[in-house]
Amino acid sequence: MEKNPLVSIVLPIYNGEEFMEKSIKSCLNQTYKNIELIIVNDNSIDNTFNIVNKIIQKDGRVKLVNNKTNLKLPKSLNIGHAIAKGDYITWTSHDNLYLPNAIEKMVAILNDKKLNIDIVYSDFYLINQKGEITKTLKLKEPEELIFKNTIGACFLYKKKVFLENKGYNEELFLVEDYDFWLRSFFKFKFYHLNSILYNYREHSKSLTNEIIENNNSKKVLWQDNILKMTHNISTMYSYPDKLKEFILEFQIHNKINSNEIIENFNDITLFFKRISTKNNVSFNNLLCSLKEKYIKGVRNKPELQTIKSSLYLLLFYKVLNFNDYKTMVKIFTHKLFKL
Repeated sequence: MEKNPLVSIVLPIYNGEEFMEKSIKSCLNQTYKNIELIIVNDNSIDNTFNIVNKIIQKDGRVKLVNNKTNLKLPKSLNIGHAIAKGDYITWTSHDNLYLPNAIEKMVAILNDKKLNIDIVYSDFYLINQKGEITKTLKLKEPEELIFKNTIGACFLYKKKVFLENKGYNEELFLVEDYDFWLRSFFKFKFYHLNSILYNYREHSKSLTNEIIENNNSKKVLWQDNILKMTHNISTMYSYPDKLKEFILEFQIHNKINSNEIIENFNDITLFFKRISTKNNVSFNNLLCSLKEKYIKGVRNKPELQTIKSSLYLLLFYKVLNFNDYKTMVKIFTHKLFKL
């Protein structure tokens, strides 16, 4: 592959007139110049079409596809990817912004033959409606994907990832990205780039905010599709039944039962060993992720927030190693002195 491969950026837009110009400029003003920007206008009823046409006249790297009806995000992503000519592909949202060197840094990782990476992702800033930074999001390692979507919003992958996954699942609106990453997790090698390369905007009209703010129809659809996705993935890769239950409980309610982790620890660790042997994932990182969920479950038990909790921890020697115990002692000591 050439040193400067073409990068395709797919940008689905639905009624994006408020923020889209800045988002498009952040794509076109990259330090890495060999890009094409594919805008998929998902039947917008605002000024999106006119704004894009003006930009196309100034920059030949921009392509526009107009959906005749509103097809939603996963279908629009597949439409954009289908005409992408790049060896590397990514997609972004009309309200978010790349930092100027984002594509260049991610291309360097995918180009590194020694690393042999298929998917790279980076940390990012949260910004508000005014574009002010409100928080820095440092993402976790890819093994955490089993429990929640840790890839975030800034990523780049080789075209073969999209092709072998057969695109985004068009029936899983609102979780289409998480489903795509989970299917990729068992086949491709991920890399967490510890750099901030992106601004993710939080605002009242975003899909994420509608779910968080309990928009009834969006919330119900999100939960239904989480269930469908987890069932599909767990069936495809033979998850232990209890692991599937843990995942659903953690994803939907952010809860996990520490007792049941102990009771099913052997089955889950055997599964982790099996997938880590066959795939480019770390058994130790998978186990660490499970231990973190266990600790979270213990910390959420009010009866364990006293010095007596040390007796409780002794029962779970097969989960925790010496360093884990030291961490737990710090946690409970801190909570004790706060009482």
